Amino acid sequence: MKHNDFELVYLAQNGNEEAINIIYQKYTPIIVKKSTDAILKATHHGIEISDIMQEGYMALDDAIKRFSSDMDTSFYTFALVCIDRQISTYLKRTVNNKGKLLNEAIGIDDELEKVIRDDTNIEHNLMVKEQLNILTEEIRPLLTKFEKKVFDLMMKNMSFDEIALILNKDVKAIYNTFQRIKLKIKKNIQIDN
Repeated sequence: MKHNDFELVYLAQNGNEEAINIIYQKYTPIIVKKSTDAILKATHHGIEISDIMQEGYMALDDAIKRFSSDMDTSFYTFALVCIDRQISTYLKRTVNNKGKLLNEAIGIDDELEKVIRDDTNIEHNLMVKEQLNILTEEIRPLLTKFEKKVFDLMMKNMSFDEIALILNKDVKAIYNTFQRIKLKIKKNIQIDN
């Protein structure tokens, strides 16, 4: 698929997974560079580069959704502004300890593993399962058709390789999709809290 940013964004806004993957691949080096620059300024605050990168990806996702051909700017410029603002806001919020709740939130992977492995605390396990069910209900409407397929297979404890085989896709495409799902989950948790 060979398209300019305007065409890619239009396709991505209409749920084209290939266009979404191309945009993410194209802007990943920019997010990595901006995250690397940002982490150098925040090394003494317990911030990890992966967290900054997550913010960059959330900003890119938001830029894709909000960009319009009516804007008097290119998608590239718009995306850079969104990424810069999101990273800057995250750093300020985290340094000021306002983002503590999100930073201490337990990841979905950790909770699933605890539920599967810990059969000693049945009440806790039931509560965690209920929370995961609620999270699943909240997240599913935010996912694209393909993301839902990947999410459902991941909830069945399938590996990236297994999912790629089942969906007849490249493992990297499954990994990228999983990263977008994680971003949407984190974004939802951040908004709700």
